[in-house]
Amino acid sequence: MRNHLSLIGVAALFMAPVIFAQSFDPHDLSGIWSRNSQGYGGGGTCRGCGDRGFNSDVPPMTAWGQARFEANKPSYGRALGSPAAAQHPEEHIGRRRGVPPGQGNDIVTACNPSGLPRMLLYPDPIEFVFDKNGDKVLQTFQWTHQWRTIYTDGRKLPEDPDVPRWYGYSVGKWKGNAFVVDSYGFDDRTWVDHFGYPHSDKMRLQERYRRVDHDTLELSMTIDDPKTYTKPWMSQTKKFKLLKKEEISYDGWYGMLEEICAPVDEVDSFLNRIVKPASGVEK
Repeated sequence: MRNHLSLIGVAALFMAPVIFAQSFDPHDLSGIWSRNSQGYGGGGTCRGCGDRGFNSDVPPMTAWGQARFEANKPSYGRALGSPAAAQHPEEHIGRRRGVPPGQGNDIVTACNPSGLPRMLLYPDPIEFVFDKNGDKVLQTFQWTHQWRTIYTDGRKLPEDPDVPRWYGYSVGKWKGNAFVVDSYGFDDRTWVDHFGYPHSDKMRLQERYRRVDHDTLELSMTIDDPKTYTKPWMSQTKKFKLLKKEEISYDGWYGMLEEICAPVDEVDSFLNRIVKPASGVEK
């Protein structure tokens, strides 16, 4: 009898992961996801989100790309000329050239759109909303309260769009359990990431989303931009966690915050009172 009970106990241990694992549909990406698994709490201080870079392994740039790279002056990364920058010569120079915000030229500081893929690198929540007719997917971003449309109605990307877009033109489809999004037609004034890596208006971006378990979404991306880089640039895999209702509820209200960058507020409260004085720049 004792042996029989022991066998039952051993079997229960092996079965426990199966019993308690939450089932999920790999084709269901709806919900609010975040690289910051603590919900709103992290923002710019999330320790487990990784940095806001596309990938530290940067392909060689073309002459055009190098010129654009050198013209960009980001405030993100190790400070230019600092001991920390000198201690990490193995890092690409793009990660060791940060300047004070008042001396930089990141257009995001003036409330301009971040564009893609940069917007996908923030730790703030992202929501997927799938159209019930299957024609499109809305991807909304808490940071700056922006959104993009991914069309899933079978249309093709425009080959030579007259009007570039901050978030490009995007189409998506399922390939197995991966939701694959192809985008083109970007405004080349945006940066690839916070480190100020450039892209051209000929950049093609592919995103591959895979829901690997109930609470985890993985994203891998590839940039193909021969005008800027001599070969395609693949991102590191970015991981997002599904946020529970209680993790994104404030004052009894469920949903993402309205983190709008409003110029009427930013120019006075951020630029004039914080950025410029901290950088030694007069108003």
